[in-house]
Amino acid sequence: MSNQLNLALECVDKAMAQLRVALRDVPYRREGFRSDHTAFVKSMAQLRVALSYSRSQLESPSARRRRRGSPRT
Repeated sequence: MSNQLNLALECVDKAMAQLRVALRDVPYRREGFRSDHTAFVKSMAQLRVALSYSRSQLESPSARRRRRGSPRT
C-alpha cells in the first residue's frame, strides 16, 4: 500500500510542476485568480504533507518492525 502512496505523491508532484509551467502566461490578477490559485496550492501542500506522514501507517507490520530494529518473531 505504501508503494501506491509513493506513486500517487509522485503524480501529484508532476501535476503541480505542470501547473506551474502552464500558469507562466496567465495574468494572475484577472478576476481573483491569484487568490484561488494560492488557496489551491496551499491545500495541495497540506494534502501532500498529510499523505506523506500517513506513509508509516500503511506499511506492513513486519516492515515497521525491521525499521525499528526489533528482532523478528
